[in-house]
Amino acid sequence: MNPSGARIVGSDLMADLRAFITGATRNTRRSHLDIGLARVALSLLKTLPASREAVLEYFCSLFDEVVGRYIENVEIAIKRGSKDTDIELSAQEESIVAEVHNVLCDFVSSSPEAWAPIISKWSLQLLGEISSRFAGRATHSGVLSQSLQLWMSCRATRSLIDITTQCLSCLMDFDTESCINALLDTCVTHSPHFDWVVAHVGSCFPRTVMTRVLAAGLKDFCSNQQGPKAPKLNSVVQILGYLAGSHSCDMRRALLQQFQWSLERPKVTDPVTTHQQNSTVPFLLQLASMSTTLLRSLSMDVLHTLTPKVLSQLAEQSADWLSYYGGREAFQDLLVHLVLRCPTGAPTILSLVLDCAAPPSPNLLPTTPEEIVVQKNGQEFLELFLQELSLLLHRTEGLIPCLGSFREELKIVLPLLLSPLRVRVQTALRLIGFLGLHSPSVFPYAIAYVLVNAKTENHLSVIAKLLENQASTNGSAKKPNRTSLPMEHSNVLQLGLEQALHNKDDKPSARDVWKNLSTLLRWERSGKLRNHSQPVLKAVYGTIGTACSALGSSVDPDLAHAVSETLVLALVQEPGENPTSVTPPSMQDALRLAHSTVAYFFMCIENEDDSKGFEGCVLACKLLSRLSLRSSGARALALRTLLELSLFHGPTHLFGANDLVNEETLTAEETDLRIMEENLKQGLSWVLAQRHSSVFHAGVIGSGLRALKKKNTTPPSLIHRNTQLLLNAIRSCCVSNAILDPSAMEPGAATLSLSTVISVSLLLVELISPDVMYNGLPWPDEDGCKATVERDCFIRRKLEETPIMWEILWFIALHRPALCYCSVLLRAVTATLIAQWGSCSQHRDSSLLPTTVRLLSLLALGQLLPSPLSSLRDVIPHLKPPEVVQILRDCVWNYMRDHVPAPDLFASDAHGNVWRDSTQDFPGPQYTETLRLIMLANIESLGVLYAQLFNQ
Repeated sequence: MNPSGARIVGSDLMADLRAFITGATRNTRRSHLDIGLARVALSLLKTLPASREAVLEYFCSLFDEVVGRYIENVEIAIKRGSKDTDIELSAQEESIVAEVHNVLCDFVSSSPEAWAPIISKWSLQLLGEISSRFAGRATHSGVLSQSLQLWMSCRATRSLIDITTQCLSCLMDFDTESCINALLDTCVTHSPHFDWVVAHVGSCFPRTVMTRVLAAGLKDFCSNQQGPKAPKLNSVVQILGYLAGSHSCDMRRALLQQFQWSLERPKVTDPVTTHQQNSTVPFLLQLASMSTTLLRSLSMDVLHTLTPKVLSQLAEQSADWLSYYGGREAFQDLLVHLVLRCPTGAPTILSLVLDCAAPPSPNLLPTTPEEIVVQKNGQEFLELFLQELSLLLHRTEGLIPCLGSFREELKIVLPLLLSPLRVRVQTALRLIGFLGLHSPSVFPYAIAYVLVNAKTENHLSVIAKLLENQASTNGSAKKPNRTSLPMEHSNVLQLGLEQALHNKDDKPSARDVWKNLSTLLRWERSGKLRNHSQPVLKAVYGTIGTACSALGSSVDPDLAHAVSETLVLALVQEPGENPTSVTPPSMQDALRLAHSTVAYFFMCIENEDDSKGFEGCVLACKLLSRLSLRSSGARALALRTLLELSLFHGPTHLFGANDLVNEETLTAEETDLRIMEENLKQGLSWVLAQRHSSVFHAGVIGSGLRALKKKNTTPPSLIHRNTQLLLNAIRSCCVSNAILDPSAMEPGAATLSLSTVISVSLLLVELISPDVMYNGLPWPDEDGCKATVERDCFIRRKLEETPIMWEILWFIALHRPALCYCSVLLRAVTATLIAQWGSCSQHRDSSLLPTTVRLLSLLALGQLLPSPLSSLRDVIPHLKPPEVVQILRDCVWNYMRDHVPAPDLFASDAHGNVWRDSTQDFPGPQYTETLRLIMLANIESLGVLYAQLFNQ
């Protein structure tokens, strides 16, 4: 018995042959499904080589009949509404198919070289005929996945596929070419109904099939210069397309391997091999033009191996390529359309073409004839590609595949915007304009990239061109849709600015962004930026919140300086400049900006670099001036913040204030002691009737005296500089609205708003003397000061600790009658001076005289004391303490008590200056007699001054 179970034929061979011929050719037989006849046929197949064709033809009829019955059963099941295609064969059919399958597989495994070529050719032809004969039936043959499910559910076709796979696996070792040729020939004859066989067989050993199919296809492509007309080309494309879908890595590796083989130059040249190598590139391009899947595979690995040097090498082969396509122009059109259809790798192709057409470095300029040809072809190809892309965009509404690739890999295109070569910049601009037709968000992204990375003015000019492209894109758009919505220039630039500032937490890049924005603002204000809608200014106004955060941060002073320069350019309008039509920042933004500007001002005050600090303070003053003119709320907030920080919470030592000495290290328990409780331990004298119920803290029992003030070590020159800068900042907040139109101002008119200076004086009183009781303008009797002694001491101590307060009062006094509203501060200082001078003996206290002279000078400057009392500052230095007390009490206090320092006493002249009429307010003798008598008693030192004051 042989492996199939058939009997061994010896002398009865002729009898078996007659039985087979009789059974296989009997006209009355309706079915070939005879197990005995099948066994005889299998025996003849092995023992009688001359009968092989007849036996295999019989098996074709046998399998065809089994498949036919299967298809009929499937159609019946479908009509009944059943979707199950797993139809079981009858016992006879199952037995015959199984026996034929087993015997044929045994033949192949026992003697593959003899049987595999015969049986594989038969099985492939049979599968092709069956697929074509029953195509269109059972409604499953139109889709590959459904066809696979249908045929693999049939036992007969599944057995044939298994036989074919086993044969091909044996042939792969010694006769691969004939195996693949048989597969291709069958595919050409029975395509597309044979596709399911190719898909299944190829998935069993994809790498080998791909490699051999490519080699066979190339050979057919080169044969007789057939090129695109090669008969097997469609089959090659279909097979590789199916395999590439599920075996993309193997497909990419096979394509790369063949491309690299085309570049090899063997030592022994063969004309046929050389011709195939020279034809490999057009063959691969033709495959890519016929299949998007193969185009995607080709644009991955193969594309990345291309360099200008490789292109120069391929240029030597290009003469043989044109014959396949009918000329140079047709070949260029093919390349252009391939790139347009390329779903991935288009930016890499563009970079390669640009490297050829416009090398980025002089060292890469072409030198050889081949390189010159490559450069010329690259320039032509680049222009053809851009022109064709523009035409397609205006003819079609869908997204072109290569544009999708550019959008996904936009980071490769954006660096071209900053290239020193005009060709690269123009190419990038045109591509971004094309992308903007479908994706307007590309423009802000590109602008953000330029703002972050621009280093020269040429780089920044690209932003203007991007805005122009965006405008033309909006104008040329066929119809707006959800993916293509028109944007205004301001929106585009603002979105780009926001992306540039928020995409990275990179302070140096943020610094560069604001510096570049300043340059754009200068261009816009000078008219260099041809855009009447002022997009740069609108973009700055739209990012005020971000600007405030950067301006008020002391982490990066350089970033704050860059932001301040930009904001000054945006907010401060130069004299004679045309007014802007852009809506100014909202009230909320103005308040935030005012607060941040003050913080920036104090950061500049603390800056160790005098030049940068001074420049920053100047910029801050400009900002405060503009904000104060546009918003009263911003003015009030800026003034309050300036005064609070300079007097209480800010770097007060930079303005001459003293700090506490922290020499003793107190524990938490000691620092948490309540002063009231500690003083209660000393007795109850403080609660006696007619006594002021105040607790004075001189220290903590057991811990020594309260810490003293240490002397300020800041250089006097720096204190003076900082003081002037602070006064300039306050003055900037008090600028009058008349300064907006300098031509309409009268000569000599004040540039500061008197009402704002008055608000400064009121704010100063509020901060230093928050108690509303006894806080009015009138001066009470001297005994009335007993109720305010503690507050008076606090005010006096605050003035001594923070000398900047005197400078602020001096500034207020220059703008009469604003000093009247500081009456409570002047009264407190006067009361404390009277008490201190009264406690002195005949010896002068050197610490009291400067304060007294400063107070009297302040009263005289504000015209609160008329002549001759306005000259008391010149008299006091020559008097003894009792005499000083008499003058302060009889001349100053009594006069101020009887003449309330009211603003109504002042009047304005024709130039807007405010004066007090001294002829109407000349003090009576009750206020000057004490002064006259004391000066007479000191006539030796005050003779000249006496003559000037009393002998008029």
